[in-house]
Amino acid sequence: MTQNSLGAAVVGHDSYVVDVDGFERLYLTEFPALHAVAVVLVGHADSEDVVQDTMFKALVNWRRVRDLQAPGGWCHRVLLNFCRGIWRKARVARRYRGKVYERERWDDGPSADVLAFWDAVRRLPTRPRMVVALRYGADRSTADIATILAVPEGTVRSDLSRAGVVLAAELRADG
Repeated sequence: MTQNSLGAAVVGHDSYVVDVDGFERLYLTEFPALHAVAVVLVGHADSEDVVQDTMFKALVNWRRVRDLQAPGGWCHRVLLNFCRGIWRKARVARRYRGKVYERERWDDGPSADVLAFWDAVRRLPTRPRMVVALRYGADRSTADIATILAVPEGTVRSDLSRAGVVLAAELRADG
């Protein structure tokens, strides 16, 4: 961390310099109001994430944001856009969920074995978890999974094989 010509703390290198004091002032000033608006618009569960995303965007664009007449107003506009995105995703999910449930109805829900399997999958490391979820949850081919995750197809097959060993051992131990 260094100081600029005005004595303000700055961090970064030549292409990316942030006036830490100015950004911190904006953060401390605007966070309470942004959080209050986010709670009202998207609820407590998503409010912190939306505000943090907003402030991160302000930090990334700080050279432009710091010179605005109302940087707090810019932050509120960004926050509202993030909230709209959450609403849009929720609307699509509700619409899709309704169509899926119309096609597939379960009388008793998934069996205890199925629930145990997916609980075990959730405990796998990240990439094997994603591979297993895409293979068995979304019924994707190993080639599709390799493309989606941007890894070689051999890596996908290896992850499936290793995950299978781990899951089999874990499910045998549990059941």
